[in-house]
Amino acid sequence: MINIILADDHNIIRTSLKTLIEKHEGIKVVAEVPDGLAVLALLEKGIEADIVLSDVAMPQLDGIKLTSKISELGYQTKVVLLSILEDEKYASNAFISGASAYLSKAIEEDELLFCLQHVMKGKRYLSSNLCISILERFNNQLNVLSQKTITQISFSDREINVLKLISDGLTNQEIADKLYLSRRTVESQREALISKTGTKNSASLVRFAMHNGYIS
Repeated sequence: MINIILADDHNIIRTSLKTLIEKHEGIKVVAEVPDGLAVLALLEKGIEADIVLSDVAMPQLDGIKLTSKISELGYQTKVVLLSILEDEKYASNAFISGASAYLSKAIEEDELLFCLQHVMKGKRYLSSNLCISILERFNNQLNVLSQKTITQISFSDREINVLKLISDGLTNQEIADKLYLSRRTVESQREALISKTGTKNSASLVRFAMHNGYIS
């Protein structure tokens, strides 16, 4: 049996959550309160609960501060925060405060149930829509960083000429003959270009140069 304390300052939300949760076998709402201070009062009285399912934005003591207090006071009750606030900074603050999960109020019923069961196994959970949002932002940041890195690479005229001839499939000796250089100089130039671009070999060097518009 999973025993839950519901904390939300909106009575209609508490009632809806209780109805939704208790229709599933093995889950029971042992108390429902309007704020974090009321949760602490219940725990102090000895009310046993496995999970506090709490809103983030509440009067007197919000969900994140409640989470911190539960941790500070040494209660073993886990906290699952449920909020309309989908900014990742709130999720980050929640986990730093000791929350076991952070859920968007836009989640589906089956995800809420999965989360509660997941948390009871001692694991942490972040709602899927927030995970996707964070991954998308992270990917965008990587792309921006990649572009910034690329623009910082400058090639000399000789390097560009060598790049073009490498892309044409010429050997070091053939490149040396065309550019009136020694073969050793061309070999060093090729190795320097690979190092400069962070590529692994001549083939990946050519792909890099073509992808980023250094050669066509």
